[in-house]
Amino acid sequence: MCKLIYTDKQEADMTLDIKISDAELEIMRILWRDTDPKKAASLCDELEETKGWSRSTTNTLITRLRDKNLIEPAQRYGVARYIPLVSEDDYILAEEKALLCRVGSAKKLALAMVRNNHLTTDDIDELKAYFNQEGGD
Repeated sequence: MCKLIYTDKQEADMTLDIKISDAELEIMRILWRDTDPKKAASLCDELEETKGWSRSTTNTLITRLRDKNLIEPAQRYGVARYIPLVSEDDYILAEEKALLCRVGSAKKLALAMVRNNHLTTDDIDELKAYFNQEGGD
């Protein structure tokens, strides 16, 4: 297991082990996007329309997310409506940390992104401005 070193103890303590498949992530994105809890039927309808998934596929993914304790039903009027138990920000942080473990360093990742033209000139200018501002504090 990769061990990242942090200067901020609170940041180090926030390490999460979140495993979400690409298909499960589609459900999480809907739950993160909408602030109101969603019924399984609503999730099924949206994913059938946007992804062509059957109801059984979506229901299987909902069950997997529940089993992983990533979502839970919030009962309202006797109908389960799902809410995420992990925030999008926490998920992104966990993915970032996992990627940095695999790549080795943020510097290597950034250099690869620049070399492979994955950052636009605007992206680079924005990063420069950010680092110049941070350096001035």
